[in-house]
Amino acid sequence: MSLTRTGARPGGFNLSGKLRFVDPMLLLVSIALSAAGIFAVYIAGVEDRQYYATNQAIGFVFGLVGAIPLALFDYRILKRHLRLIYALVLVMLLAVTIVGAAAGGAQRWIDIGPVQVQPSEFAKLFMVVVLAGFFSEVYVGDHINFLKGLGIVCLPALLVFMQPDLGTALVFGAVFFTMAFIAGARISQLGILTAAGIASFVLAVKLKFLEEYQVARLTAFLNPNSGVTDAGYQVAQSKTAIGSGGLTGKGLMNATTLSNLDYLPEDHTDFIFSNLAERIGFVGCLVLLLLFFLLVWRILHVATISRDRFGVLIAVGIATVFLFHVFVNVGMTMGIMPVTGIPLPFISYGRSSLVVSIISLGLLQSIAMHSRSEGAKRPVL
Repeated sequence: MSLTRTGARPGGFNLSGKLRFVDPMLLLVSIALSAAGIFAVYIAGVEDRQYYATNQAIGFVFGLVGAIPLALFDYRILKRHLRLIYALVLVMLLAVTIVGAAAGGAQRWIDIGPVQVQPSEFAKLFMVVVLAGFFSEVYVGDHINFLKGLGIVCLPALLVFMQPDLGTALVFGAVFFTMAFIAGARISQLGILTAAGIASFVLAVKLKFLEEYQVARLTAFLNPNSGVTDAGYQVAQSKTAIGSGGLTGKGLMNATTLSNLDYLPEDHTDFIFSNLAERIGFVGCLVLLLLFFLLVWRILHVATISRDRFGVLIAVGIATVFLFHVFVNVGMTMGIMPVTGIPLPFISYGRSSLVVSIISLGLLQSIAMHSRSEGAKRPVL
């Protein structure tokens, strides 16, 4: 009987040994989406297209700078520093309220030299790690542990809500709900949480905790053709753009589109999907959505091969972030979801969002590589 380990080497794996455990499909899909995003930003408008595309490309490079070492890093070390990570989230979000830069009626950014950083984008990934660490060590079906986890996520979600950034606050809620379910929360707990969330929304509207424009954006999809509010106008124009794209679109560069005629608001950020749909049509949009489907599928595959609950929950949390963003953003542009300002991952213009998306995939590669390398080291009898 041999107890030798296949693939084992004295002193551990070298770099080439680790790289052979990379998830190639996840890598290729992430590169394809990043390239599609840079190109989408470039063709999104007529003016300053070079500026936007260059900034998006810079975001991709910065994301790679963070993702590559993180992929080679043992993700389980993060579990030792959960308090530090959580403290960093709170410090970043508090800093926004104190020294944050305001734009469009919201205070969500911090100026670091010539660069604007949106801390709430980083907070989403950090909170996935914090919740994964907490849920992996406790029985979530216990009411006390469930409430502790809820308390952990509520504080940063409240700070984000105060910016105000309702869309990102909703992402925190979706992440907690899904990760708690996977971690073993009871259906009754999640049901009560859902009912409490709906009641809180109704109460916030009644007591005017939500601004009028926030309520208008959340309800615009119910009657988008009214055109009374800015959000209703945005949705109506978005649906027109998507419909006018037809099967194959009007063309990429020189087509006469609603965006080029300045009839489509936020055409390179919130409503970039509508802009693209008019240019690449139903077929092009189907290809783009297929890429997102492959992305989420490979992330969930990472969850299935992870050898510990911490890795499983991180992968599920990141998959939830991406899926929620895609579902809400695309649904918003088609008038079947509320207008929340949630960007389309990789595609919408925004360096912070792109950097965090790339770093998230680096963390997933770390889970995949370490899980596969450990699987390869199982004893052969």
